[in-house]
Amino acid sequence: MRLTQLSGTGPELYELYHEILEPSFPAAVLGGVSSLESLARSDSGSIWLSVADDGQVLAGAIGEWDAPSRVMLLAWMAVRPGNRGGGIGGPLLCAALAAWRAEHDPCLILAEVADPARHQRERRETAGGEDGSGEAYGDPEARLRFYQRRGARVLDLPYYQPGLGARGERVRDLLLLVLHAHPQFDGVAPDTIDPGVIRGFLETYHAKCEGTIGRDAEATRLWTALQRPQGITFR
Repeated sequence: MRLTQLSGTGPELYELYHEILEPSFPAAVLGGVSSLESLARSDSGSIWLSVADDGQVLAGAIGEWDAPSRVMLLAWMAVRPGNRGGGIGGPLLCAALAAWRAEHDPCLILAEVADPARHQRERRETAGGEDGSGEAYGDPEARLRFYQRRGARVLDLPYYQPGLGARGERVRDLLLLVLHAHPQFDGVAPDTIDPGVIRGFLETYHAKCEGTIGRDAEATRLWTALQRPQGITFR
């Protein structure tokens, strides 16, 4: 098994998308293979792969860099179905994080995951349905533990993923994780994150995904939660 950074598009990118990402995420989260193609061709995208000795792609970690805020978002990370829990994801995540820290220092690295408190209930109720919360998309509790074992911490925010496109549906009941934070991004109070950095990034993220910065009730709850001059705390 080798860890490598993908340069541009090619067979490995399409294998990653169709054989790993599509079975691991609902369509509302992915936005189509063209989104991954665009990211692979852009200066803001970074795609790291775990590849078996026979050339099969085993896992991928995809980051999106926002230079003005100096925030890297781990947009997607998944292991090939049937290989989860086999020691593939951990080394890949560590390699990607190390590369991003070295390339963009100082930086803040974030990730989005389903909130197990909500999605575990849905998973039991739907018995593995195809709504993004069932067994087909993995275990939310296991996914959160995976990141927490590698130092991830949950920001205390009412978080959701913006919809992809003007008519895209938001992905609700998510957690926003901090995977790495340079001290430059500390809040005023101890053990907090600067709310201005988070808000600046999220406003750009919303505008990019939805075409505007949300002013509806759901978005307003998020912006209000970011109005903490002393810093955003962790749960």
